Amino acid sequence: MSNPYLALGVRPFINCCSVRTMHGGSLMLPQVRAAIDAASRQFVNLDELMEAASKRIAQLTGAESGIVTCGSAAAVALGTAACVAGNDPVKMLRLPFTEGMVNRVIIPAKQRFAYDQAVRMCGCRIVEIETRADLDEALKQPVALVVLLGKQEHLTSVRLEEIAGVCKPKGIPIMVDAASEHIERPSPWLARGADLVIYSGGKFLRGPQTSGLLLGNKRLVEAAWRNGSPHQALGRPMKVSKEDIVGVLAALEYWFGERDEAAERNKWDDDCATIARRVGQIRGINSEVIAPAGVDRVPRLKIVWDREIYPLDGLGLRNYVLDGEPRVMLDDNSATENSIAVDPFQLQPGEAQQVGDAVVAALLVSAQAERVPVHAPAFTAAGNWELRVEFLQGARTHRLALEQKGADLTGHQKSAHFDGPVLGQLDDDVVHFSFEQNYEGSRMSYRFEGRLKDSAMEGTVLLGAASAQNAGIVNRTQFGTGQWRAKRVA
Repeated sequence: MSNPYLALGVRPFINCCSVRTMHGGSLMLPQVRAAIDAASRQFVNLDELMEAASKRIAQLTGAESGIVTCGSAAAVALGTAACVAGNDPVKMLRLPFTEGMVNRVIIPAKQRFAYDQAVRMCGCRIVEIETRADLDEALKQPVALVVLLGKQEHLTSVRLEEIAGVCKPKGIPIMVDAASEHIERPSPWLARGADLVIYSGGKFLRGPQTSGLLLGNKRLVEAAWRNGSPHQALGRPMKVSKEDIVGVLAALEYWFGERDEAAERNKWDDDCATIARRVGQIRGINSEVIAPAGVDRVPRLKIVWDREIYPLDGLGLRNYVLDGEPRVMLDDNSATENSIAVDPFQLQPGEAQQVGDAVVAALLVSAQAERVPVHAPAFTAAGNWELRVEFLQGARTHRLALEQKGADLTGHQKSAHFDGPVLGQLDDDVVHFSFEQNYEGSRMSYRFEGRLKDSAMEGTVLLGAASAQNAGIVNRTQFGTGQWRAKRVA
């Protein structure tokens, strides 16, 4: 069979970024592909299938019950809907309009994350806490549930056991998002007091990419299922197929039955060592293995270089190897001025050597490249501006007040629902500046680039939003581009 990606003009890459959805998640196990193919050849009733699958999921995971969802974010939304509406049609069909319902959801401030929008899309209002006193204060009013981000729990002084000790007597459910973790039997989050826990089916489990797991309290899990597709409620757009359900079961059977954890770890260590040997052959390049910590299980290799010899930063290296042959995708979140990290989880046989070769080649080319000169500003950008951004649909107008010191730009911008500082630079007539602002669990990002001439500026703006946990350039430009123009105003 011909390569379907190349047939479309899309070049695949070697994945050094673990299991990010933007880069395709993970590669499905052969057992999963075979199960999906078999499941695609007959019809079944989805309620009957999920009921049977739920029993097997419970047996495999040690949880009371479980369902397959169309991804982990869908599990967050369906778990929230279950806690707010149960399977009461009067409430279910009103979502996301929750007037008259208990719709307050507690989340520790340091555990806010981009996907807690899946909580808010159910019509819920998030109440942040920092301390036990904050928790007690929040509980003085009705609360629908508590949501925790598992990998960030260590940043919060109030731990799950303490929250459970207060909330369980009040009948308030606790849901933990552990989507980026390795699933365990039993789930430590359920054992410690959570009512629901979420895992990805398409990350480390290597099931269908568009799948997730919601495990825990039997009544809440069934309520989540009733709020989801194929049922005609809020979660109807979150369709999970018969193939997804069978594929996730096949992945769980492998994970808890055939998987060799020691062999996996040896492979990761060997791949890190292969890359380290290759980059270590070149003067001014070093590496170190970063041992997994917390809920992480996979080591990473941090590659560090001397910027005096190799004038390339981490994002520059990432861009260079992504443009090469073979393409190599490095992790933008780990990029610094002189380093980047490689995650070996996705590497296929022979790819570690190719990654090492690609990194070395990129750095050697940069050492020979002519230094790009920085030019003095050709104009001044200081003053007041009216800037209009044209989106794919709609537009937004900002008022800018800019100050300039040499090539550096600072100032403030304001528009409807969005205001804050401006930071940027001017190189000859080329201008770069950015707007950022926190909103709920994310930080909105506008990255402008263009040209300045006299009393006008224009160019392209890169649009995105990123959480504190994943603040790299991929997320900060994930919403595409817009066009902008600015004119001086009094």
